[in-house]
Amino acid sequence: MYDLTIIIPTKDRGNIFFRTLAQIIKSSNHINAEILVINNSLTPVTIQNKPANVFVFDNPFNKNSVFSSRNYGASIAKSTILLFIDDDILVTKESIDYAIAFYKVNSNACFNVNWQYPPDLIDKIKNTVFGRYLIKHGFSAMKSMYNGPEWRDDEPFVSKHIASFFFCIRKEVFTKIGGYNEKHLHEGTDIDISNNLNKNDIVIWINPLIMVYHNEEDRVDIMNWLERKKRVGAIHGNSVSMGDTEHILTYSRIKRIAFNVIYQLQPVLLSVIRLYDAVGIKSTGSSLINAMLGANMCHGYYSIKK
Repeated sequence: MYDLTIIIPTKDRGNIFFRTLAQIIKSSNHINAEILVINNSLTPVTIQNKPANVFVFDNPFNKNSVFSSRNYGASIAKSTILLFIDDDILVTKESIDYAIAFYKVNSNACFNVNWQYPPDLIDKIKNTVFGRYLIKHGFSAMKSMYNGPEWRDDEPFVSKHIASFFFCIRKEVFTKIGGYNEKHLHEGTDIDISNNLNKNDIVIWINPLIMVYHNEEDRVDIMNWLERKKRVGAIHGNSVSMGDTEHILTYSRIKRIAFNVIYQLQPVLLSVIRLYDAVGIKSTGSSLINAMLGANMCHGYYSIKK
């Protein structure tokens, strides 16, 4: 029996994943924890000098679903406390210790901590138009992306929403709510699991004072980012198609036409962004990038049959 089970789903993240794993091993080596790496790729994960408490499993079910990997990890966990960590999160000893301390005083509850981009990544992206856009509009920190009025800077607070990047919950509670709904797309199941936690009166806490780093070094390319925003639109569309009315996106006919035109012109707009970088224009490109963001969200949303 372990005091904590850390579950890390991963798929083809290379050195991003290995940096995450090394940091988890370092930050948890003072406690009795098992670390379960659930590989969602057809390419094997090979870990050099693997500690005895690190176990690698291939997901035997749906390799296209990170939620299947999380459910599988939970099913084989040998601890009563589960900590799901994304493969690009750099944890701290403080965040691991908090997981143990939290459940000494809480039972019918779960929690998130806070995140921001690591300082070395912030320094790197400051030198590009798109990087400056991400920083200016808050995409480099959890606080700016938090969807709700509950946010507090100086104390833990109760939330209606959970995110899976660093998600700690008792195994019995996770089982009680049915785990992750694998019918949802991408991050869309966070919507579903938040709803189930609320329906079952499981208190969701967020501690903004405990920080981890979100190391998206391989995902700060604008094309990659826009593809992900298209997936966010599809997540909303898929949730609505499954009966969720909270995440309906409303677009007038004129706006849909405008976004379709912008979507078709995206290669030209991306060329303008690249030109800005080439000639050293110190812009955030906000108007161009916001237009493409809206176009991709709209395109993704209407790609799902309602």
